[in-house]
Amino acid sequence: MSASDTSLLQEDTIETLKKEYNLYLAAQYSQDAAMVESFMSPSCWQLARQNSSWNLASRDVIMGILTGLWKMDDASKKNPRGKVEMRALTAAEKETIPEAQKGQARKEAWEGLNVLLEDPDPDGRVVRVNYYWRKEEGRWVQCFHDLLWVGSKNPDKENDVGAAVFEKK
Repeated sequence: MSASDTSLLQEDTIETLKKEYNLYLAAQYSQDAAMVESFMSPSCWQLARQNSSWNLASRDVIMGILTGLWKMDDASKKNPRGKVEMRALTAAEKETIPEAQKGQARKEAWEGLNVLLEDPDPDGRVVRVNYYWRKEEGRWVQCFHDLLWVGSKNPDKENDVGAAVFEKK
């Protein structure tokens, strides 16, 4: 397989992951727990770079947090979809996987998306996550959420750097 064939294969995979991620987001916005769960491997886990208390050990724990957040939302005020940007991970970003999982990631051919989620509210939140996917039973599923940043779009709010972190490279 030539280098151009490999890059075309990767582009096709990334487009598939983007479509899967959009379906995952739609399930989250509709608060369909069974559908959201279906996009994650049972062994999916989350690393939170900003706050280790947000590290989550399994899909069950991730789902517990999500459903808890959904219950806190005012049912009459569904969160409208804000800005979503997705792109393939760079080679350098793929190297930021925790050392203990690098061998597994290579062996299982993990692919990833860097995702920026931005609330539509001007004072809302921004979230930057590297989502890693692997094939299980012939289907792409999320296996690792590398939560890079949760903050305010307004740099002065909450004393954080907000959107400045997400300026394009």
